[in-house]
Amino acid sequence: MDPRRIPSIAEWFHEETKYSPRSMGLLPRPDLDSRPTPFKEWHASEPIDLVPYLPFPGFPLGPSEDQRPLDPALLSEFVGALSRILYFTGGVTGIQQSSDESWLFRAAPSAGALYPTDITLALRGIRGIEDGLYAYSVPNHQLVSVLEGDFVPGIASSFWLHPAFDGVQAVALLSGVWQRSRWRYHDRAYRRILLDTGHVLGNLVHAAQQEGLQAVPLAGFEDAALQKLLFLDPEEEGVLVGVPLRRADDVSTAADGLVAAVKRSSRSKAPPDFESDPIQAIHESSSIHQDAEVTMPPDPPVWVEGVEGTRVIPLVETLGDISHEFPGIVVSRRSTRQFTGAPVDRGDLDRVLDFAHRYATPGPVRYLNARPALQIHLVMNRVRGLEQGVWRYLPDEHQLQLIRSCDERRRVHGACLGQELARDAACLLVYSADLPRAVEVWGDRAYRYLHLDAGFLGQQLNLACVHQGLGVSGIGGFFDDMWTEILELPNDHAISYITAIGDPFAGE
Repeated sequence: MDPRRIPSIAEWFHEETKYSPRSMGLLPRPDLDSRPTPFKEWHASEPIDLVPYLPFPGFPLGPSEDQRPLDPALLSEFVGALSRILYFTGGVTGIQQSSDESWLFRAAPSAGALYPTDITLALRGIRGIEDGLYAYSVPNHQLVSVLEGDFVPGIASSFWLHPAFDGVQAVALLSGVWQRSRWRYHDRAYRRILLDTGHVLGNLVHAAQQEGLQAVPLAGFEDAALQKLLFLDPEEEGVLVGVPLRRADDVSTAADGLVAAVKRSSRSKAPPDFESDPIQAIHESSSIHQDAEVTMPPDPPVWVEGVEGTRVIPLVETLGDISHEFPGIVVSRRSTRQFTGAPVDRGDLDRVLDFAHRYATPGPVRYLNARPALQIHLVMNRVRGLEQGVWRYLPDEHQLQLIRSCDERRRVHGACLGQELARDAACLLVYSADLPRAVEVWGDRAYRYLHLDAGFLGQQLNLACVHQGLGVSGIGGFFDDMWTEILELPNDHAISYITAIGDPFAGE
């Protein structure tokens, strides 16, 4: 990289939010008395009660005593599909009661169980329901009317009339609430929010498929227009993804606009204004504005390691369709807290890699925005049939490439903040990217794409591991520069997400 090049705000933000042994000691501890509520408090006298449509009885959530839900007999059957989609995307799958409060655990994992992602639905043309914006009330599993009117055309306009909006009755909008994660993770929270939103999106794709619908995730839109449409305060919350829900048999040419001529965010120059809030600075610099030029993006960045003569191993095992098992997997899924340290079978790892990364392959719908820029490495600690060391996974070929034979257990333990999960994992999968080159392609928006995609893929890893009986846990807290050293990557490459996979401790 040219040393005279001025970094972008995206690169500045990533550097400023890196963890190091020194910086970790300077971060203030969270104030337990000011912990934000992990959901918005929505209440309506006549909500749309979604509990009766769930495929199991006795669900403890639902209307409050002072609520009179709309009569299900007057509502379209489509409401049942929305109920199940919302539940298996981000609904409450576990309740833990303490002496003074209840903890609600959800279908998608979240760092620190802070759940910064909110879901809003724009609905139209559904029998028994007024057209309008509806908030998903997690604690009661309800839809609560926020604003009446047909908002789909306005939303579609913010996405420059992408064809995926044509004729749809429902659009899901995923937004991130900054303070929910910032309370614990400070400015690095923006990374966590993007990853967590990727987790939610990872579930939404499968949940929609269960109902014969195709989720079409779109992360390129005019930010200010969409924020205004939803009446969101940009100092508190930002829209991150829009997802039209289409009939599966209507999807043909709804590929993501990033592969065609599109409007892009600017490529800013760091640093931002001295008094700027870092999260607001990165979110604003990565916003796409109405007056942005329409451009054909150059070829996406692909990092090719200069490793010659290394061994390439084709992977044989694949994982078939597990869609019929998705609801059960989501309900039973919990992040592993402890590994035994025992090895896992290579065949199981083959299947997990196959399942998770098939969604990175372009098809009728391009799920991932920055997929060509993401690099996938694995540090093998204890996998039967594979030697210890650093490997690279090639998803298109379903192959592993040996980069370096070595025992990295001590170093990965330290680089993951001393977490025993990293030391005892059978392997750790790491997503990274050449951030400066990605910014040159997509502008500062690249920062969103890279982390949303890593979270999306991380959730696919979660689902596949649970199916295979493996323990799995995402790790978003790590010493960034230690990891670039372990993987022998340039220092300006961004490590976005780490997933630990291994043999779960009994009881997990």
